[in-house]
Amino acid sequence: MQVRLLAFFLTTLLVQSTNLLAQSPTDSLKSRAAQNRDAYRALSRSPEDTTRSVFNFKAAPWYVRASPFLIYTGAGKPKDRIAQSIEVGKSFNVIDLGIAVGRNALRPDSTFFVEGRVTMDVANYGVFANEMTIGAGRVFDQQGSLMLELTYNIIAQIAPRFAIGLTTGYYDFSNETSDASKTFYGICVRYGLLRTDSGSLIRIGRPRLGRTGRSGHGRGR
Repeated sequence: MQVRLLAFFLTTLLVQSTNLLAQSPTDSLKSRAAQNRDAYRALSRSPEDTTRSVFNFKAAPWYVRASPFLIYTGAGKPKDRIAQSIEVGKSFNVIDLGIAVGRNALRPDSTFFVEGRVTMDVANYGVFANEMTIGAGRVFDQQGSLMLELTYNIIAQIAPRFAIGLTTGYYDFSNETSDASKTFYGICVRYGLLRTDSGSLIRIGRPRLGRTGRSGHGRGR
């Protein structure tokens, strides 16, 4: 009787050991749902997670955007219809945050302005990109006019860090006694890191993150 019980116990132990060996360590400890949850958590803590890294000011790269020639629609002398500006800031993937300085006419008197700008990379296709800018600032005239801006750019990436394109938009000026709205067209240039088709920045020395089979914004350099 004892021999039979011992044999039964050894047989049961052998079967259980075989079943445990047949299972993978991961499957024996975690279900598929738990594995997926852990993978998501690992991704959310990675440096590529945009919700955590998009506004890392210290790591964000610098850019420069300039409008060397803008011309207002409507009547007027050329020196009253031409504006210029230059902007410096940092890029946070699809967002550029910067400070712009410029003049809203070629006259030497009271046309200088300072403005904060937020530019979003709306869409990319190959070397081409579409941007939208919202800005607010002050014109240093006698009234200290408020200046608001809404601008759209269509640019082409012609070099690894250099893009050139066309711009159009509106400047709205207002103070206690007067207001004016001006529509302009012109040329814009941008110096900064490339973006993929999804708008993510391409850092030097890192693989591109564009779509499969596509070189991304910038011809796959």
